Amino acid sequence: MKNKTFILSALLALVLIGGYVLGSTSQITDNVLADGKEDLTNTITVSGEGVIKVKPDIAYINIGVETVSKNSKDAQIENKNKMVNIMNEIKSFKIKDDDIKTIEYSITSKKEYDREKGKSVITGYMVRNVVQITIRDIDNVGKIIDRASEAGANLITNINFSVEDKEKYYLDALKMAMEKARKKGTAIADTFGVKLGMPYKVVEMSDINYSIIGGYRDAFTYLKEDAVNTPISQGELEVRAKVNVIYKY
Repeated sequence: MKNKTFILSALLALVLIGGYVLGSTSQITDNVLADGKEDLTNTITVSGEGVIKVKPDIAYINIGVETVSKNSKDAQIENKNKMVNIMNEIKSFKIKDDDIKTIEYSITSKKEYDREKGKSVITGYMVRNVVQITIRDIDNVGKIIDRASEAGANLITNINFSVEDKEKYYLDALKMAMEKARKKGTAIADTFGVKLGMPYKVVEMSDINYSIIGGYRDAFTYLKEDAVNTPISQGELEVRAKVNVIYKY
């Protein structure tokens, strides 16, 4: 008798579990057709784009020295002395050590073809030392270029402007994109008298994308002139986000 009762209880449990699973499966497949594709019946598909314009609050610039000498050691010593002077000038703007990163250091030989010997011979050595500087007070960018150049820098390249809290502005742009998509969907639904429901599917269509409006003066141009007070224009950053939204009605 106990065995029969146990078997009946087990069967009842299986029936209940089976019903729950079937019910759950039914909910999951409500929006899926027999061929596995999404059921897009009674849907409205729209896209939205959000654009946030923001002033940069951080800058990156590569500053370095290239020295040439017949002797490798002499080229290194000259390069080191100039870089020490440049670093002292840069740090006078309260640039922290963590914001100075060496991105290139190289020693290469310079060769020329000797016709008498019938081969290339070494005529000297070039030492190249470049650091990337993170400038958190972008009003100092032009001043740092001037002071570094006066201290002996002959490589000043890749001035880039950005914002420190990138994600914050991107999320703001993403919210704007969703709001524009909702307004589009509502306008479409209103034209044939239906009410827009909750989003059935949302696809983020963009990576974090920043583009400069405006620009800056090329540092190489400055190095070729007898000018002071290098003018730098950081322009504005455009932060863009795009979404594709499917609404049910």
